Amino acid sequence: ILSNTGLDVSIMTDHPVIPVQYLPMCAGIAIKHGMKKEKALESITINPARTLGVEDRVGSIEVGKDADIVIWDNCPLELQSNVLYTIIDGKIVYKK
Repeated sequence: ILSNTGLDVSIMTDHPVIPVQYLPMCAGIAIKHGMKKEKALESITINPARTLGVEDRVGSIEVGKDADIVIWDNCPLELQSNVLYTIIDGKIVYKK
């Protein structure tokens, strides 16, 4: 509801109670209940970075930012999606 009225929303887990690896699933649940897909992705990337004041370093893919990148075979917010590659500091550390 908040996102659909134009507010920036950040989604978090209560790690370690709800492990952080379930963060995309939490965003997917928000989509299921009416959040737009783009807003759900922003809620686990750039919006939290803005809230923490670190959006100049992380939260989106831009030249000069720190980036760990995961490449999926489908939308990362869908449960059936699989990780194809994980890139950290410019090096592929996982390849399916």
